Amino acid sequence: MLCLAALCVACSERVHWPPETSGPNLPVRYCDIYKGDKDTCAIGYVFVDSLAVNWMLPNLLPGSSIYTPTLSELRKAERILESLFPSLLEMRADKDGYLFKEGGLRNYARQYVFLKSAEGRKHVYINFVFQEIADLEDKAPAADDMIPPSWRYPLSRSFQFVTDGGDAFWQAMLDLDNDDVMWFSVNGYA
Repeated sequence: MLCLAALCVACSERVHWPPETSGPNLPVRYCDIYKGDKDTCAIGYVFVDSLAVNWMLPNLLPGSSIYTPTLSELRKAERILESLFPSLLEMRADKDGYLFKEGGLRNYARQYVFLKSAEGRKHVYINFVFQEIADLEDKAPAADDMIPPSWRYPLSRSFQFVTDGGDAFWQAMLDLDNDDVMWFSVNGYA
């Protein structure tokens, strides 16, 4: 049973999200994923605001709908990612990129969209943005005021769709029912 309050993911797994969050989507912290981790900084957002991602749903999983996950589903997605990461590194020729920096997955902020197919199967699409260019606290200026190098990608309210930028941006679609990676892609360079 899902809670009506915006401060939790599911009643059985109550989570108090950081109060500084101003967007409609749910922030995810390291300690939400790794129970023993004391880091309470946001690393991403679970998009539950379907208006923010409706434009891309037909391309992700036709006939699917967005749902609010439990923390165990979020942790399951991260375990699948951890198993994917070594093979992702093996496939990359550019060893100087962000993927190879010390810290691995912790180098990336995430945007999660949990999807339920028409058949009831559960999937998650995850968008990754290199931490140093991600704005996780809605502190970035308005789009028309952004001037490099202070420009950062706001992640809490708008789903970022970037087609270049190399391995500062990558995406994965996971099948939660089969603990499997459906596909993943790392952006190319413009």
